[in-house]
Order: sequence, then structure tokens, then C-alpha cells
Amino acid sequence: MPARSEQMADYIADRLEFITFLACCSALVALLTGMNGQQALAFTALNLPFGLAILLGIAILAPLPVHWRLPGITLLLASCALATLQLGGDWLNPLAIWSLHALLGLEILWQSRPRARIGARTRS
Repeated sequence: MPARSEQMADYIADRLEFITFLACCSALVALLTGMNGQQALAFTALNLPFGLAILLGIAILAPLPVHWRLPGITLLLASCALATLQLGGDWLNPLAIWSLHALLGLEILWQSRPRARIGARTRS
């Protein structure tokens, strides 16, 4: 069983990975949907507080059973996307918002997968 400090380090690394993924995908999706560099930077800055809100929501929903957690996370992602659309100006492309939040949903699914322990032996 891993030590408590290793578990905490893994937890923090997963959260940092999520925020890094959010920033990179925000900029990439913004540029791919036709925003200029300044708009892509503003789009990324607009999404970072919502990314932190998503992480907080995931932490709050974590103790719930899966049949409550999945709709809760879906509602959380959709509400953050709608809030971003409300805060953004005319320059904001709705396709960029929905694409980004779909990618965030996939990242959440990826991070929630069961992980094999490194060094665990399997018997054949």
C-alpha cells in the first residue's frame, strides 16, 4: 500500500494535470475555431476559474455513488459552459466552449479510470 505522502502527491499531480490540460486545450480550441491570439489568451483566462470550479465540484461529488456523480459532473460541465457563454462577449465562439467542455468531460473520465499499480505482479 502506498504511503500517504505518495497518495497526496498523486492527487495533486492529477489536479495540476487537469488545469494544464484545460489551459492547453483552451488555447488550442480557440485557435482552431478561428480566434486570434489575443482572443485565445482571453478565452484561456476566462476558462481557468471555471476549471477550478469544476475541480471543486468534482471533489464535492466524489463521495457520492456513481449513479449520482455522473449526472452531477455532467450538470457541472454544462453549467460552467453556459456561464462562460454568458460572460463572454460577441467574440466568443460557442463551438469552442462546447468543444472544450466535451474534452474536459473526456479528461475527467480518463482520470477516473482504474489504474494498475506499478510493480504489481500478476500471476499466470
